[in-house]
Amino acid sequence: QPPRSTDILLQEFITRGPNEADIAFVYESIALHRWRQSSLTQGNPYQMYYLEPTIETVATAAIVTRNVNQATADAAQQFLDFLAEPEQQSVFVQFGFRSANSNVDIQSVVNSPWLQSIPGVSASPPPASPTQEQTTLAEVIRLWQRAK
Repeated sequence: QPPRSTDILLQEFITRGPNEADIAFVYESIALHRWRQSSLTQGNPYQMYYLEPTIETVATAAIVTRNVNQATADAAQQFLDFLAEPEQQSVFVQFGFRSANSNVDIQSVVNSPWLQSIPGVSASPPPASPTQEQTTLAEVIRLWQRAK
């Protein structure tokens, strides 16, 4: 049975130790967050590698305004603005997420995993793979706008 998430997969690798798999593909944030656990339980923590080109996941949020009154939509926007502030983005960085706020440097945040000498970790990963062709993106945008 496949793991329910990449975090559970990595936890199983850490708990059980060496097994049939030599490599696990997981999100960077999960690998960074679980690294200390691996170093404590296995004695020989794992090495991180980045695919080249890598696959970028972008933190996104949207307020769907259909069937929502203006006060609720405004409150949702305030919450998103709050999450984007440097103080909150710094908390995300501490858990291995790259900041969605360009004013937050992942290497200057206290307790940033990028400052913990984790083998293979990189503040500047390889370039991301090219985005989808314009017709695909246009169709996704069209469907999204239809759902609003």
